[in-house]
Amino acid sequence: MKDKTTIVFHGFLQLAALEKLELVNAINEYFDSNDREPIRAAADADFEKLPKGSESFTCPCCER
Repeated sequence: MKDKTTIVFHGFLQLAALEKLELVNAINEYFDSNDREPIRAAADADFEKLPKGSESFTCPCCER
């Protein structure tokens, strides 16, 4: 796997079982859709709401 893929897969493995299922369902929805832009826009909006850069936020991919 490429570096970015390895990092994200590592983060996936750190998730609880229900979180893994939620992510797999979201990825399936994305790939099953012919209109992916709204899905991407919603994911980008959700990502922007995260408290990145704060001490209370830890990235599951890189554990920082």
